[in-house]
Amino acid sequence: YTLPDDCLCPVCLEIFMEPVTLPCSHTFCKACFLESVDKATLCCPLCRRRVSTWARLNSRTNSLVNQQLWQQIQDQFPLQCQRRLSGQDAVDDDHPGTQTSHNAQSGVELIT
Repeated sequence: YTLPDDCLCPVCLEIFMEPVTLPCSHTFCKACFLESVDKATLCCPLCRRRVSTWARLNSRTNSLVNQQLWQQIQDQFPLQCQRRLSGQDAVDDDHPGTQTSHNAQSGVELIT
């Protein structure tokens, strides 16, 4: 089963988990955003637009996650969300026997 591109995080290439949509309209998993954002300048990992004021404000009000998109993804893809939330690797349907690691830093595919 192939997920639509607008539901995939550009960092980990998996379905969004707690999506964070930045003012520049780029969206990431919350964990991927927190791992990949430049801590010193707080810039978008894709376009490098500064998001420091936005990030500080939304962190303080606990509203980093795009709740509307997160609910939509959970409603449309409950199985995929459950697999990610439970820590199971997603099976790559295009390559049977292949599992994709959720390690956002390396992006390495593990062949099983």
